[in-house]
Amino acid sequence: MFDPRTLNKYAYEALKNLRSLYDEALSNQSINLQEYKQHLQEQKSQAVELYTYVATWGLMRLKGEEIALDKWNPQQPPTRRQRATKSQEGKREVIESYFRSLENVPGVGNLVNEEGLATLNSMKHNQYLGLTGVALAIAQEFSFWADAVYHDIKPGESD
Repeated sequence: MFDPRTLNKYAYEALKNLRSLYDEALSNQSINLQEYKQHLQEQKSQAVELYTYVATWGLMRLKGEEIALDKWNPQQPPTRRQRATKSQEGKREVIESYFRSLENVPGVGNLVNEEGLATLNSMKHNQYLGLTGVALAIAQEFSFWADAVYHDIKPGESD
């Protein structure tokens, strides 16, 4: 039997874990308050916009956007400060977490890694449509939980 709390859990935990990385970085002074707020604003905005994006453009374009935003050298992982100060990195992190959550729910693999686009492209149409339905439900949860997890981050707040 499917437990509907599963989708809540994946979205809430993904956002809570993303935020906690930057809460810790602020607390140990790896980043300053302005960088912290700007980064969390990017995360919150992306989480709220996921449903509309997936409903309008689909999973393949969202995966393409994630790839376009990822400019890091795989051999040299960035520091938390580098991540916090790079424009659009908060958005990319949310998209990656979203695909990680999506990968866990329906049992589909290889969405998070660099093969994610190929995985989506090689699915049969009925698999892709089914996955999109689950993806929309998870995106709704990300949107809802963004307000709870980022309750202290207001639109446009960065200073």
